[in-house]
Amino acid sequence: MAVVLAFVKGLCQRLQCTIAASDQLPLGVVKELQRLLKAFLAIQETTLEAAEKKQRKSKAMRTWLCELKEVAYDADDLLDCLVLKAQEPEVDTNGMEVVDQRCCLIFNCGQEHPATQTELIMIHDIRTRVQKLMRKKPFSLHLHLQRSSSLMINEVEAIETTNPNSGEFVRDEDKEKLVNLLKSDESSQVYLSLITIVGREGVGKTTLARIVYNDKEVTSYFNLKLWVTASEIYDSESLSASILSSAKSRTQEDFDDQLVAGRFLLILDDVQNKKIEWEAVWQKLQLAQVGSKILMTTENEEFVNKMRLPSSSYHLKGLSPGDCWSLFRQCSNLEAAASNQSITQLEEVGMKIVAKSEGLPLSTRLLGSVLYSNINFNDWKMILNGDIWKSKTEELHSIPAALWLSYQHLPPNIKQCFSYCSLFPLNHKFKKDNLVQMWMAEGLIQPQPGIRIEDTGSQHFIYLIQRSLLQSSEGDYMMHSLVRRLAMAATLDESLCFSGTDKSSNRREKVCLRRLSIQSDTLEMSEILDSGMLNKLRTLLFYRTISSSFEYHALFAKLKCVRVICLSDRRLSYLPESIGSLKQLRYLDVSETAISNVPDELCSLHNLQTLKLSMSFSMEPLSKCMSDLVNLRHLKGYSSNISRIHKLGKLKFLQELEEFTVMTEDGHRIEELKDMKQLRGGLCISHLQTVHTEEEAKGAKMNEKQHISKLDLYWWDSEDEVSEETDYSALEGLQPTDDEISQEAEDSAHEDLQQAEDGISEDSADSALDSPQLAEDHISEQFDDLFPEGLQPAEDDIFEKSDDSVLEGLQPHQNLKELQIYGYSGAKTPSWLQDGYLTRLLGYQSQHQLRALETLIIEGCVELVYLPDHGFSALESLKFLRIEKCMKLRYKPVANSSATLPSSLTDLKITNCAALTNDPFFMGLERLHSLSSMFIEGAILGIQEGYSPHNHVLSSLPGELLQHLMTLKELVMLHCYELENLGIQSLVSLKVLLIDHCFNLVSCSSSVDSNESLPLEFLKIERSPIDFINRKLLGRLTSLRELQIVGIIVASFSEEIKDGLHCLTSLKKLHIQGCANLQSLPDELASIPRLEELYITRCRAMESLPEMPASLVMLVIDYCSSLIGRCQRDGADWNKIENIFYVQVCGLNVKDPATPNFFDLW
Repeated sequence: MAVVLAFVKGLCQRLQCTIAASDQLPLGVVKELQRLLKAFLAIQETTLEAAEKKQRKSKAMRTWLCELKEVAYDADDLLDCLVLKAQEPEVDTNGMEVVDQRCCLIFNCGQEHPATQTELIMIHDIRTRVQKLMRKKPFSLHLHLQRSSSLMINEVEAIETTNPNSGEFVRDEDKEKLVNLLKSDESSQVYLSLITIVGREGVGKTTLARIVYNDKEVTSYFNLKLWVTASEIYDSESLSASILSSAKSRTQEDFDDQLVAGRFLLILDDVQNKKIEWEAVWQKLQLAQVGSKILMTTENEEFVNKMRLPSSSYHLKGLSPGDCWSLFRQCSNLEAAASNQSITQLEEVGMKIVAKSEGLPLSTRLLGSVLYSNINFNDWKMILNGDIWKSKTEELHSIPAALWLSYQHLPPNIKQCFSYCSLFPLNHKFKKDNLVQMWMAEGLIQPQPGIRIEDTGSQHFIYLIQRSLLQSSEGDYMMHSLVRRLAMAATLDESLCFSGTDKSSNRREKVCLRRLSIQSDTLEMSEILDSGMLNKLRTLLFYRTISSSFEYHALFAKLKCVRVICLSDRRLSYLPESIGSLKQLRYLDVSETAISNVPDELCSLHNLQTLKLSMSFSMEPLSKCMSDLVNLRHLKGYSSNISRIHKLGKLKFLQELEEFTVMTEDGHRIEELKDMKQLRGGLCISHLQTVHTEEEAKGAKMNEKQHISKLDLYWWDSEDEVSEETDYSALEGLQPTDDEISQEAEDSAHEDLQQAEDGISEDSADSALDSPQLAEDHISEQFDDLFPEGLQPAEDDIFEKSDDSVLEGLQPHQNLKELQIYGYSGAKTPSWLQDGYLTRLLGYQSQHQLRALETLIIEGCVELVYLPDHGFSALESLKFLRIEKCMKLRYKPVANSSATLPSSLTDLKITNCAALTNDPFFMGLERLHSLSSMFIEGAILGIQEGYSPHNHVLSSLPGELLQHLMTLKELVMLHCYELENLGIQSLVSLKVLLIDHCFNLVSCSSSVDSNESLPLEFLKIERSPIDFINRKLLGRLTSLRELQIVGIIVASFSEEIKDGLHCLTSLKKLHIQGCANLQSLPDELASIPRLEELYITRCRAMESLPEMPASLVMLVIDYCSSLIGRCQRDGADWNKIENIFYVQVCGLNVKDPATPNFFDLW
């Protein structure tokens, strides 16, 4: 059925816009266009709405509407054919398009040139056709506009943007029966059996299968779960390949390994083809283990008996009236909408409506969605008494009447967007942005003043979700097969989707086809080029997988009016030059091809709005004329290439730009960002070392980019972080690791620890730093590698220019939510990060402060000295703060203030900032009532510049301070060498605690005397004293589930620890690792009541095992040479471990009788 009203409305709007630009139109054209507009308005205002309502029952009406839409399409194409180039749309002060003042197009001549006779004749011919259609309209049409119901006049601007309840009804009884069927045959020797869910379309087979698939009991029962959607699979080879793909196996051998590992569950959803050779498929599953199952959903079980597998069928019936009513109420939001009003009348009508849904969950959801939050009694009655219920099955194309009713009550502009979705294959996963951009290119979204057209399209998309015409599926959206059939029926004469091997549709005459999707490799090129379907196409989706080549030049030559092209063909390595002839093209997606460069001819497509290129790093640099695509709004591809487009600033309507690389050459300076006010989302500006002054930085006008939510400022390339991180890690890597430590390294580590405990002189600390001469030589050697060609600054620039002023000039808009500053070499923070104390004192708020900022990362700023006054307390929305590798950064206390951090903070991470991690800075913790995670890493001993054990560093986080952190769940303390007191007993919400390289930690006491249990579940102590763990603390760790003790230098545990081990009533995992001097574990270990797993690794001095807890099921021993012999079957400790289910020594399961004696292996 034709969707004409919305298209004609859009055409009239475009004609009005064109006529408004009369000063740019050639002589004679204005009057003809005015007459054409008048003809279309007459037919729109008197006829169209009534005609669309009646077309379902009248073939003559359908024919008349199709003819009218053909004329409208031709008029729209004519406007585009008159275009010489696209005029940049006018924007208002907020960066939104102004759509009601100027034409977005200009013609091929000005006022001083008369229009050609051909142009006038074409406009006149279209007007004559419209007038003729007006005269020959079917007699049944009334010449007055009927009043629409309130269900249809809820235009998109009134649509709620929040999604309603999905209305998913859980069939508990059906689910339980199916789960039991899947777990049956457990005691038999049946390796593979089949269960078939049989039911009519829309009854909920797939939904039930998904519920069962995700059930926890099913997940634990089957070792492997696979899901294959089989609706578009027509042969055994494709089905087998889909099964391998679902298992993420590259080869059959890999898949066989998965099969032998345990029983599997395979879901074959929506099986329709009866010609699949099932024997060939089962051959791929011949290594199935006992109890493996195949769960199939289908409408027809006739072919099940031919599968030669033990099978059972589960016939899924429709919902009961009570369940249907419950689902309907949920989807209509009846209670919330009615509030305190009586809903008795609505309930009576609603139950009668639900009775017409035939027990189908899909129909019930759609009917409820039509009436979502609507309490107008007349509308409910209209739904109940609609003519659609009386229609014959063939009139409805065998689609339930409830679906047609839902479609009838869509607003006209939504109808055409919905119908467009029929172009995609069954089970296609819709991405909102992709679909909206295609709608835009096709002209299906009518622009609205002051609203970005993408936002209008997003509202349309959300509306389809709200009406249950699109359903959420693992982050994407899908269309039910019945709903897709509805969309196909609604656009029967305009769209065609080839898929699989079905060529039946190809036999129909499609000379007026406007949209074509080809998902088939069986069609010959001649069938496509000679079909007569291409001349008027507006959308072409072409997906190929076979290796044979295809002549795209010939294809493009046939496309006269195309707006959307999406190509998926890995054999396509270049775009033919004929792409430049597709002047009306607005959307081009070649991301799924092997195209590595873009021809210059593409840059002549001035109407192009969306261009999607391959994300591969093998893409060649983009053409210099790419900036001629002045109407480009969305450009996807390899971000490094896009960031280096010459004169990128000409693309002022670009919406997304992941990265911009600043260079010194003209066309690549930071001023290119000046007019790009439409940018939104995230932006990374790299190589800021090439910017020299504050004025130059201000040229980017970052404070005017209100839609950017995330901004990364890199003074070098964002990829340079890798090399710096590698250098730093190389130094840190000089410390012994857990897995590679040798006895000699352990002894060395012990000496280092002893030296640290005895104290290190400043002279020895200074001598540990790199030699200045060596550093200078290293910089000289690496200079050429560090700067890519064209980005090398002059030598004077490195030492003389001030990064302070540059960062000041890069002030972002106050709407910014995430900010990262990396490699900045200035000494101070910019004013726009300051506290603003004076402005608040005077009673007003500064417009320069980032009050919306939620995430702040400052990293690698080696010259940064001071935090802002009052710390970051001005950032009142800040939730995540990370400061890393800022060696000189320190906190300058302000008189009468301890507000270093905002109270909104939830995550705090400070790493390798030796001068910052001190007691005064952490006094501000008492304000952080929302903090949930804190990660503090001090300087690595002897490596980080400026560190000395005698500096004023962090020595105490007492319980009196930590008790204010009521929500802290995770605490990590690394390399805090001088930390003596950590009042963890005051942290009432702490669940994870990691302490590493805190050599002087001796106390965890708190002034708050409490014996209540702490919620701590994970504790790791690495290369730190364990003496701070006392009997009282252990008594409070009743929730601890895992304890790791790594690299401690003691020969045995203290008596306090031994006495408290029995208090660890929830402990299940215990790791003892890299403890070189530990000679034994205490016998009190056996008092831990629920310990299940014990790991002892790299404890070479350990002489024997203690008594083991009765609950232990796994013991792993590695690199403990003295224990190897004792743990053999005839060893001294065998009687202590023989009742443990699994014992592994040096990688061997010593409980397995087949395992040889360890010494026999040598």
